[in-house]
Amino acid sequence: MNLIERAGSQLRLKSAKSLIEKAADRLGQAGSAASEGFASAADLIRPAAPPQSEAEPQSQPDVARRETRRQITIDFDRLRAGGFALPRDQSGVAEEFRLIKRPLVNVAVPQGQPTVKNHNVIMVTSAIPGEGKTFVSMNLAFSMASEHDVHVLLIDADVAKPSVPGLLGFEADTGLIDVVSDPTIDLANVMVRTNIENLTLLPSGRSRPGSSELLASGRMARFVDDVSRRYADRIIIFDSPPVLARSEPIVLAKHVGQVVFVVEAERTSRTAVDEAIALLGPERIGGIVLNKAPSLPTSDGFGQHYRQYS
Repeated sequence: MNLIERAGSQLRLKSAKSLIEKAADRLGQAGSAASEGFASAADLIRPAAPPQSEAEPQSQPDVARRETRRQITIDFDRLRAGGFALPRDQSGVAEEFRLIKRPLVNVAVPQGQPTVKNHNVIMVTSAIPGEGKTFVSMNLAFSMASEHDVHVLLIDADVAKPSVPGLLGFEADTGLIDVVSDPTIDLANVMVRTNIENLTLLPSGRSRPGSSELLASGRMARFVDDVSRRYADRIIIFDSPPVLARSEPIVLAKHVGQVVFVVEAERTSRTAVDEAIALLGPERIGGIVLNKAPSLPTSDGFGQHYRQYS
């Protein structure tokens, strides 16, 4: 619990204990088992608009709006066995992600004028590897893709350790790093359609010398701006590297509308959380997801592992 107290202090939240008590009061009775080994809680707040940043004087990738050529078939049973919740599932995990996504969707798809730059772009990251950021990224993508009239583009931006293709059972030699580095590559040639109607993927591509610098460059910033504008009808989710392991998320966070920060309960140190949030900027945090948290005493069979805090 001290972990969340520390993270909460960065965001001017209450202690973990008081949050849990408040959650229990506001949600009434929580409960139900999510898949063992995968658990989460979120404290979602409205993000501040990220400031404009200077772009490097380099050529801008041409992000063409064309039909994606490649398609894969996701094995739903395999994902469910791994603890994932697919669109329209009625499991406890699926219901918790419905709660987690709602404030994010409200900002990404506003009813009126957007209040933040690149409002439809969300970055998911963590302090250190292994906390479950890809699990959260994918479940958010699945849940958001079930929304009416909402399309989702999930981008694997963890070039050093890409996980999305392996979890979904396909291989991809080209992707984000190739599009950003070579303006002649058509984005439609590397995007991948899925058998989830409103979900499209952009793999990371193969890591190469200078990948870190490229993804932390002005060229990447322009890519994010261009994708946000050209795919304005989509919610774009970046599965980013961990903050304390790579430099890219620190820069990328400046160009997205919201940052979802994943913390593994009872493992990640308070120092790591403190440092990562300081590097990202507390004002950029759109939500905190506490992953693999022990369950709270409940009686209605809902949300044993995840908690939504207002």
